[in-house]
Order: sequence, then structure tokens, then C-alpha cells
Amino acid sequence: MGSLLELYKVWEIQLIVLLSFILQVFLFFTGSLRQGSTNGLLRGTIWLAYLGADMVAIYALGYLSRHQDNGTVDTHPLVFFWTPFLLIHLGGQDTITAFSMEDNKLWLRHLLNLVLEVSLALYVFWKSTSLRNNVQLLVPALLLFIAGIIKYGERTMALMYGSQNDDRKPGFKLNDQERILQRVKSDKYHELVYYALVSDQSVQYEYFQRRTAGYKIGEKPSNLDPAGLNDSSLVAKLLDVQLSLLYNDIYTKAALLRTRSGILVRFISQLCTVVALVIFAVMGKKQAASRLYGKADIVITYILFIGGILLEICAVFTVLMASPWTWLWLEDRRYRRLAWISWSLARLPVTRPLWSGKMGQYSCVNYMGIKDESATLSQKVMSLMRKTATAIGVKDVRKKLFWVSKRLDCRYETVDDKLMECVVREIRTIISEYDEDDDDQQPRQWPHMMPFLQKLGSTFVTAFLSAVCQLHIVTEVILASTSADHMKSYSADAIAAAQMCKKLSNYMMYLVTAHPDAASLLQVTSIISLELALDMHLTATTATSTRKNSKDEILRATGDNLKANHGNYDCFPWSMEQREEVIKELAGIWVRLLIYAAGKSRTELHAAQLARGGELLTFVWLLMAQHDLGDVTFNRVELNGRPDDPRTNLHVLYAFHV
Repeated sequence: MGSLLELYKVWEIQLIVLLSFILQVFLFFTGSLRQGSTNGLLRGTIWLAYLGADMVAIYALGYLSRHQDNGTVDTHPLVFFWTPFLLIHLGGQDTITAFSMEDNKLWLRHLLNLVLEVSLALYVFWKSTSLRNNVQLLVPALLLFIAGIIKYGERTMALMYGSQNDDRKPGFKLNDQERILQRVKSDKYHELVYYALVSDQSVQYEYFQRRTAGYKIGEKPSNLDPAGLNDSSLVAKLLDVQLSLLYNDIYTKAALLRTRSGILVRFISQLCTVVALVIFAVMGKKQAASRLYGKADIVITYILFIGGILLEICAVFTVLMASPWTWLWLEDRRYRRLAWISWSLARLPVTRPLWSGKMGQYSCVNYMGIKDESATLSQKVMSLMRKTATAIGVKDVRKKLFWVSKRLDCRYETVDDKLMECVVREIRTIISEYDEDDDDQQPRQWPHMMPFLQKLGSTFVTAFLSAVCQLHIVTEVILASTSADHMKSYSADAIAAAQMCKKLSNYMMYLVTAHPDAASLLQVTSIISLELALDMHLTATTATSTRKNSKDEILRATGDNLKANHGNYDCFPWSMEQREEVIKELAGIWVRLLIYAAGKSRTELHAAQLARGGELLTFVWLLMAQHDLGDVTFNRVELNGRPDDPRTNLHVLYAFHV
């Protein structure tokens, strides 16, 4: 053990520098993966690497500043030449400059760090150049310092551009918009990307309240407006591209690399690195240099040089040339071949989903601790925790482990085209219900669910969480009490509606319960907490769950208890004769509840969700905003009519006319 420690002390700085480079490679290839993934392990790993990369580089600089006068200089004189490489590493990778929105807001702190770390690096190398062995490294080191300062400055500028308070957003003006429109008409992806680019300024400024002065590059073609597109899949894809552009501006160096100054300084930094490599290679061929520096140190230096240059080359193709902005600029300037190459690189990511396409799921079944045959690994761990807590005599296990259940009992389902189609249709239906030019248009009717909605009328306003809880419970009970034989006799629309009910019911519970920002996501009023609402309506489930193993049996027993002990459920249409129509109406109700929740969601949290794989609520919110609907516009959506609505300029639209 002692010999290993001694060996580590001798090679400590080499291992630290290599670790710093490995972390940069990892961040380059994984930094953009979180845009399309809800995997917590992946996000946690990237977070550790993001924080660790800076810590390792700063530690290495501190190590070098403290070890100039000991044996390190004599045994490994080349290590002080690695100082500017650490500055390059601190500059980060193009695929991830900010891990969260807060990093952008703290760009001034990064600017201060830039000054301090550059000063420390210059001090370390200045002290080392006084040594006879390191004087010949002065020229390549100065070139690397230029590259390192530029890279670190790029990161600080990218963080500033990503902050919402910056109004110097870079952009360019289209010179030949009509010609580009004609060229993109032959390819639907071309059209969608083009519209997303020319509408980017309005999306960021009008809806996300980002200050984007001087950023409008052209007029939006009316034929691609989301409010007029009939194909819901194209609408969803357009929203996906628009949010992807926003993600790149906030969390990567994309905004910086759209400027002439950004491209110029990037060229200078790469040129400095290449010239420094050539000088070092020529110097290394001299016999005197090979005697001064150890072979291992020379190999590590070449790894840092060649690895860094390869990362920059990869960034040119995967970040710069593959950017839709690059394609549009080249196309507008008539660089046809380069534009074709850029589009070939950009089209592949655009043709696939750019976000995770997942929606979180949390059910009262999880809260009740009912055994589920299709449980995930985390849900099995949660079940084991409940059993262990019960075995050791813990009281109120369900309440005390609720905070753990909200983390471990969540699962994710795919957002399918049918669901997006229903959302688009319901948004347009709500708008048409208030169309002053259409006298024949009537509000949507709920012939079977109207009595129950009227019963929940005041609850929607004063205790939204309780209303969601009650609707969720009856949805679970209805679906559990509908046998497979009955379901087979239903129409395809009813079967699809049942699946949609399940997904949206669990998703709304996820939003108000288990979402990371559940406490601040929705701007709604609720005088009753979710735990209290669940306990109020699930009082008889504990004893029932110990006697029966089937989830459906327990839910059916829960339904019997609700009908017997809770007056709110007397008017719910429980009969099997009406079941098919009830399921269809329930699906419509859940879609409208989702629309209402999206309209009441907080704008600043949607941008944060982009780094977590995206959120269905964000898509609905942005779609509503582009239809001039929601709290970010003058057309609010409320759940039902209230006599005390203020007389303002706001136009109030109601989801339920009860």
C-alpha cells in the first residue's frame, strides 16, 4: 500500500490532467443527451461530470502553483506546460455550457472565475519559465494561453447569452426570403425548420419573456402557422424543433457560434492550438528535448494536443455545421454546396424526436401501496420499504413514506400521436366556442358527466388538487371495473379514450404530486393538500388491500366505498350501460384539465424542463400561446364560470360550462 501511495504522489499531476481531459470528452459526447432523456441516472452522471470537470481543472492549477519548488520540476518539467490546457478545459464543451438555468444567471460569477483562473495560470507558467528547461516552451505555451483564454471567454459569453436578462442576442437578416421559401417547399422537414427559425424571436420574446432585441431575421410564412396546420403530427414536430432551438440557446454555445465574432475567435483559438502542436512536435524531434522530458509526459502532452483538436473538429461538424442556423445562413448567402452539407448534417437529428417523448405517471394505486404486476425496479424497492416499515411497527406508513413514493413510484409513458391530436383538437374547440363570428357554435356538452362536474364546480376554484384527486380516483375505479370482455365490445375510439384517460389521469397526478417542481409549477389555488385529499377519499383501502391481492378488486372495493360514504360521488354515472360514453367524456375532461393546467403553468419553469428531457405540459403551453390562449396572452382559460370575474381587458374562456 505504501508503494502505491508513493507511486501516486509521483504521478499525481499526470493522473489529474488526464482525468480532466477524460471528463471533457465525456461531457462533449453526453452533454446533449439529456435533452432527449428522462433518465435520472444519466442526468446525475452528467451533473457530476459537469461539476467535477471544473473542480479537477482548478485543483490541478492549485497543485501546480504549490509544487514549483519541489522535486516535480526536476522529475517532470513538462507538467507546467499543461497549465494552458487546463484553461481550455475550463472553457467547457460546445454541447453543454450550462447544466441548469441558474448557471446562466450566474454568468458574472463565471466572469470573475475567468479573471482569477487566468491570473493563476499565468502566474504558474511565469514561475516555471524562469527554469532553464522550460524557456523553449514559451512560444507554444503563449499560443495555448491565447486559445485557453478564448475558450474560457466563450463559455462566459455563452452563459451571458443564455441568461434571460441579456438583450444582445445575436442574429442576422435574410436577404432572399422568397427564394428560400421556394426551395424548402419540397421537403416538409425543410419547411418546419425554416418556420421554426424565423419564428424563434417571437417564441423566445413573446412567450418565454427572453429579451431578444434585434433578433428577428425574417417574416413568418402564414401557411406554416401552428394555428392553421391540420396535421397534428406536424404541429408536434414544429413545437419540438422550436423548443430544441431554445434549448441550444440556453444550454449550449449555439447562440455564440451564430455571431461573426464568435466564429472568428473560434478560428483563432483552433489555429493557435494547431500552430502550438506543430512547434512542439518540431521541438520534440531535437535530441536535447527528448532528454529533458520523460516519454510519459510527452505522450500525455500529445494526447492533450491531438485529443483537444479532434474534439474541436467534431464540434465543427456536430454543433456548428449541423446547426439549422448555419444551413439557413449558407442558403441565404447562396453557398449551395456548403448549405447542402449543413442540411445533410442537420436533417438527421430533426427527423427523429428531439425530446424524450415521455410523460410522467403517478397513481393513487402507488399511494395506496397496492401490488402491481408490471412494477418497475424502483417500485419494487418502494414495495420492499413499505413491507419493512410495516414489519418494524411504523405507524401511518403510507403518509410517512409518501415523499419517497413520489420519487420511486413514478414511471414514464410514451406521448403518442393520438394524444397530441386530441390536445390540438380540444384547444381549437375551446377557441371556436368563443368565436364571435360563428353564431351556431355551442360549448361542448357533457351529457353524462355534467352532474358530477357541477358537484365539483366550487372545488375546481378553491381546491384544484382535491378536484384532480377525485377525478383521478373515479377514473381508476371506472377503468378497473370495466372488464376486458366489455372493453372488447367498445368502439376503437372508446378503447383509445380509455388508454388516454389512464395516461392523462396519472400524468396530472404526477404534475401535482411527484414532479420536481410540483410545488411551484401551477399557479392554482388549493385550500386542501394532496395528502389530505387522498386520505379523505381513500379511507377504507388499507384494510381492503390486506385481504385481496388483485389491484382491480381493491379499486372496485374503493369504488363501492366511495358510493356508500361520499356524497360527491352519488351523481357520478357508474352504470355499465353508459360506460362507453362516460369513458369518452372522461378523456375529453382530462384533456381540458391538461389545457387548463398548461395555461396556469409558470413560464420560467418550462425552459428549465428542456434540460430534463422536456415536458408534455411545455408543448401544450407553447401550442396554446401560439393560438393566443393561456395566461401569457389576453385570453385566459378557466375551469368554469364565476360570478366574481373582474371586468378587465382579459378575455376569459371556460373549459367546462357548468
